[in-house]
Amino acid sequence: MRIVQVLATSGGLGGLEQHTFNLSNELALSQEVHVIAHPCYAEKFSANVIFHGLNFARSRWNIALLWQLKSLIEQIQPDIVHAQAGKAAGLIARIRPFLGNCKIVTTIHGTKKNKSAYLVGDAVIAVSQALTQGISQHKAQVIYNGVYPQPSLSPEHKHHLRQTIQQNFPQLDPTKKVVICVGRLEAVKNIRLLIQAMQHIDANVWIVGDGSLRQELEQQVNILNMQHQVAFLGFRMDARDLIELADVVALSSDREGFPLVMVEALQADKVMASTKVNGVVEWLDADYLADVGDAQALATAIQTALKPDAKAQFSLLFEKAKAELTVAAMAKQTLGLYGQLLKIKAF
Repeated sequence: MRIVQVLATSGGLGGLEQHTFNLSNELALSQEVHVIAHPCYAEKFSANVIFHGLNFARSRWNIALLWQLKSLIEQIQPDIVHAQAGKAAGLIARIRPFLGNCKIVTTIHGTKKNKSAYLVGDAVIAVSQALTQGISQHKAQVIYNGVYPQPSLSPEHKHHLRQTIQQNFPQLDPTKKVVICVGRLEAVKNIRLLIQAMQHIDANVWIVGDGSLRQELEQQVNILNMQHQVAFLGFRMDARDLIELADVVALSSDREGFPLVMVEALQADKVMASTKVNGVVEWLDADYLADVGDAQALATAIQTALKPDAKAQFSLLFEKAKAELTVAAMAKQTLGLYGQLLKIKAF
C-alpha cells in the first residue's frame, strides 16, 4: 500500500504534529509511506518514511502551493492520500479532481464549526466521539490518539530532576504535592483558569510550556501572591518525565480535540483533573471534571484528584489507556480503515 500523509502546518509542535510524526513512522514499518510537510519537520520522521518538503507557510488559496502539492501527489501515485487537519483537507479538496482514483482520508483534530473541507474524504477520522458531529455515519470513524509507551524513570533520574527544579525554583516547598499542567501558553489552554483554581489549594503548580501569554500569566501569579506556589518551567523536551514527578495532571482548556497530555498522564499512572473538553469527557469520571471556564469547579476536581484514594479509582483507566491509547493501536485501526476503502481484506 502506498500512502501519502499531508501535514500542512509550518513550525508548530503540538498534538497534531506529534500525531502525524507517530502515525507515519509506525505505518512505515509495514507500508510505503510518503509525507508531504514543511521542510522544518524532516528530522521528525524515520528513515523508513519518504519525506517531501513543501512550504506550507503560504495561504491555502496560493496557486503555486496547490500546483506543487498536486504535482507531488501525481508523481507519487498513492493508493491513499491522508490529510491531517483543516488546512491539509482544504488543499486536498481543491485539487481532488486531479488526483485520479486514489482514496482520500481526512482527520479532524479539533472543534470546527465548518467541516465542509473534511467531506472530501472517502472516510473521515475523528480523534474523539464529539468531533463526528456533522459527519455522515457511513464516513465517520473515531480513532483515538496514541503515544509510545515510556519506561518509568529510575529513582536516580527522578531525584536528579527534583533537585534541579528545586534549585531553579527555591521558593517552592518541596514537601508539598505537585499539580502539573503541560501546554502552550495561549488563550485556548486557559492557564489563567488553572492559576485561579489553585489559589486556595495547598500544592505546588508546575506550568510546562511557553507562548504569547507567559508574561500576562506571570503577572497574574504576582497579583495573587502565588509566587511561592507556581513555577513556570517553560518549553521542555522532557515534559513526559516531569509528569512522572507530579501527583496530579491538570487540564484547563476551553476546547480540545483529544489531548495527548491526557494519554501521557494515564499511561504514567497519574490522576487527572480537567475541564469538560472533547476526548477527556469520554474517559474521565465526572468527579474529576469541571465545566469549561468554571474555576471553582476545577478547584474541586483538583482537590478530589489530590485525595489519597484517587489513584485506586483510576486503576482500571490506567490499564485501558495502556492497552488502547498507543501508537500501535492507532496505526492498526488507521491501516484497517485504509484496507476497507481499498477493499483489501488483509487489513
